[in-house]
Amino acid sequence: MTATNTVLVISNDAELRERLAAPLEWSYPNVDVLTAAGFDGIIDHLDDGSLDCIVSDDATVGDSPAIFQATRERHPDLPLLVLSEYHTDRGDGVAVMEVVDFLDAIGTPGSDDAFAGWVANSVVRNPRDGSPPGGNRPEDIVRDVKRSLVDASSPMDIEEAVCDQLTLGGRYTFAWVGEYDRGERQVVPWVAASETGDWPISMTFPVGRSGRQSVIDRALRSREVQIVNDIDGHDAAVPWRATATDRGCNAVAIAPLAVEDELYGILGVYSNDDDGFDEMEVSAVREIASSVSHVLDTIAIRGRIDQQERVLRRYERLVETVGDGMYVLDSDGHFMTVNNAMMSMTGYSREGLLGEHISIILDEESVTAGREAIRRMVHDRRMEGETQEVTVETKDGRTFPGEVQIALLPFEDDEFRGTVGVVRDITERKKREQELERQNERLDAFASIVSHDLRNPLGVSQGYLDLVKEQSDESVAEYIQHVEDGLDRMEDIVADVLAIARQGQTVTETEPTDLEEIIREAWSNVDTRSATLTVVDSTVIAVDRSRLLRALENLFRNAVEHGGEDVAIEVGLLVPDGEQADPDSVADGLDAATGGFEFPDEDAPEEPSLARPAGFYVADDGEGMPKEVRENAFDSEFTTSEEGLGIGLWVVREVASAHGWTTRVVESSEGGARFEFSDVKSA
Repeated sequence: MTATNTVLVISNDAELRERLAAPLEWSYPNVDVLTAAGFDGIIDHLDDGSLDCIVSDDATVGDSPAIFQATRERHPDLPLLVLSEYHTDRGDGVAVMEVVDFLDAIGTPGSDDAFAGWVANSVVRNPRDGSPPGGNRPEDIVRDVKRSLVDASSPMDIEEAVCDQLTLGGRYTFAWVGEYDRGERQVVPWVAASETGDWPISMTFPVGRSGRQSVIDRALRSREVQIVNDIDGHDAAVPWRATATDRGCNAVAIAPLAVEDELYGILGVYSNDDDGFDEMEVSAVREIASSVSHVLDTIAIRGRIDQQERVLRRYERLVETVGDGMYVLDSDGHFMTVNNAMMSMTGYSREGLLGEHISIILDEESVTAGREAIRRMVHDRRMEGETQEVTVETKDGRTFPGEVQIALLPFEDDEFRGTVGVVRDITERKKREQELERQNERLDAFASIVSHDLRNPLGVSQGYLDLVKEQSDESVAEYIQHVEDGLDRMEDIVADVLAIARQGQTVTETEPTDLEEIIREAWSNVDTRSATLTVVDSTVIAVDRSRLLRALENLFRNAVEHGGEDVAIEVGLLVPDGEQADPDSVADGLDAATGGFEFPDEDAPEEPSLARPAGFYVADDGEGMPKEVRENAFDSEFTTSEEGLGIGLWVVREVASAHGWTTRVVESSEGGARFEFSDVKSA
């Protein structure tokens, strides 16, 4: 050794450590001797790469076999000496052993083969032969492949570690690795090396698709190494048979690359030895294939882990950027995870919440309700969440209304593991609900006033007017008629206001109603004088009957008042493009769809979509409305009449809006007004 050599003496026994180090320091003063205890000692000194030899005792090696095994695999050329004390009748002594490899327990196939290889190597090798890397004996190749595979993390690394090592010493002519494509059911070569130059690897080998099994099929199905010592005369298909025989190869070993249920591919090794593969070589190929399989499995697992980590990072970023509070609870209701929004809305730090029970932020009633919801979901094994309103308590003692959506974590071994939750601050929503409730209360009070306090004096006035009419002469009849008309108009206004106050809310319950039937009922309820009504076509729609009846009455009354006593009114259906539905075109479309044949009711085709009603219209041939009037026709403040407030059309709009319909006013084909109602649902 030179002055730069460093020896590490490592032992869990401090006294033994000093006894081992002392003779080295006395006998070789030019050697740096380091001492350390156990696992950490090796890790600390291996990192700097300055060690030239490790000395230990068998007890320490037995306590930490994994780290010594990793040391041998990652630093195969570093001498590892183990001292073992023994006791005999002739006296005590110490045996010095060099550890060359670590094997599984004797009795397992892989370990037995490796042990036999090391023994054979020791028997046949020259004592002066150190068996350097690059030897062409099977045990040498196994050793060199394993050393090269330690740091393999890509196909290129595997190529150098396996295929290049197999062909490097000249023992084998060609080696290749093929990936098994489960979807395409074929093996695709992606790594190859040969002693005699490039082989034509731009081809694939089908798996299980031909009538006769190939050697690759047999290897993949049996998960065992397949040996062919007569390539040219073998009955099953051999990959690259012609190329192999042209290159003088008469034997091939095809080994599956698999770990448990995962099948990764094939390792193929070609030989030009006249005797083919012997048992030692078969054992070597099997051991190499096992090592490659575990490396591929590690790479695949690492890839899945990397992908999961990327997905996890994306989810973490999503969770941290949403505005709602998010959390994860364990099975007992303690916080395991919280996001930034959760901390912001409660005022707690992350450390202040983690490990605490959820009752730290929810009142007792909310906790009890949540516990009951979780119990139901667990009992039903229901993974979809439940939504509950809760009261959230902040760190500074404030409270606010919240909405929490609770879902279960996936069960593990049929065991409940906890919940996830999303908390939303619904303070503003509650304020809007309260304000709407107050508005409804005021509206109800207003309706009550209009209904009773205003109608009572109207009724009294009408009664006195009737008495005046009985006692008055014809000279004042004209004036009395004006008063009576005014009272009637006021009664109409009261009715309209009540309709808006009581029926302006969204329609929640509808009933199938024939359009023509309700149109004619509304017509009979209005003083139409000499006006005429034509119903072009009809359908059954889903409506609140009383509300639509009121709206139609107002439309007819408005048409008579503004279009003249002899106005003509027409009602018909709209089709999807907004035009009037033509009954003849509907029939023609149905004939085209059926080919002119009659079908039983249960087999009749659907009516063509081009004739399916999308709404209805009410049109008249009166004077019509100027554009500026049509644009403001539904506003409550707008009117063209000196006698009214224009509230009748406002009622029409409110009824349509409550049904979810769209309304508009256009000019009719006769020059009058046309009111269109679209988005009407059929019953």
